[in-house]
Amino acid sequence: MARSDRMLLALVGGIVLSCLLPAAALACRCLPPPSPSFGMEKSDVVFVGKATNIETIEADGWLYGSFKQMMGSEQLYEFETIRATLEVTTPIKAADESPLIIETLASQEQCGIPFQTGKEYFVYAYRSPQGDLKTDMCTRTATVAQAAEDIADLVDQ
Repeated sequence: MARSDRMLLALVGGIVLSCLLPAAALACRCLPPPSPSFGMEKSDVVFVGKATNIETIEADGWLYGSFKQMMGSEQLYEFETIRATLEVTTPIKAADESPLIIETLASQEQCGIPFQTGKEYFVYAYRSPQGDLKTDMCTRTATVAQAAEDIADLVDQ
């Protein structure tokens, strides 16, 4: 086998292999987390709450999404989404009502928060253009067990 044939075979093999393996480029990537006070300043709503209900919203798909858009719906779900209902136990910023409904992408590879019923979370949420509350891994949202610095800075003052 000629050298150029081996190089071509290696190149094709590398391309095929890279298509079969999970892509690292799809992983969630965020800047380093801000300080708790900066995170609170940049968030619309901040609170500690207990997840009481988790609902999965399937992605609309391009055909159904196009139909919804034609019918005037502003709420499209391009990706599978988690809608978590949380009972506010400690309001910190603009968490005036309880429960609050928070949306996040279902996939951690897309920076979604893996909410679980019964767990308590320290939530930094922002409002979407439609007014829904959303959060993701690029905010400081975490379980209370992982949010000791946030609790010390923002709750235990």
